[in-house]
Amino acid sequence: MEAVARTSGPAYLVTLDALGDEQVKSTTLSMLFDCVPQINEEYANRCDDEHQEVFWMAYQEIGLEDTPLGMVCMDSTETSYLSTAQSMNALLDRIRLLLSRQEEDEATG
Repeated sequence: MEAVARTSGPAYLVTLDALGDEQVKSTTLSMLFDCVPQINEEYANRCDDEHQEVFWMAYQEIGLEDTPLGMVCMDSTETSYLSTAQSMNALLDRIRLLLSRQEEDEATG
């Protein structure tokens, strides 16, 4: 979580080539997301680690799903699924949002 909080870039650089096919390049953060664990609610309820709670909350909020194509979630309009790389970027963004909210709460609390 510290690496996520200290950076602002994506986990994966996602672009489209001339044919419209997705091209994915790894970043230094991508290795953290290559092995996103399949977390379930039972595991999350037993875990008392603050970082795991943030991860689980972000996981649930974006609706991350384990599919035969990899970990995916719906886009912001909920009309189509994001690729695995785009989904990991969405997870990263949500984790950062939750961490910043925690910091705000601690500063005002």
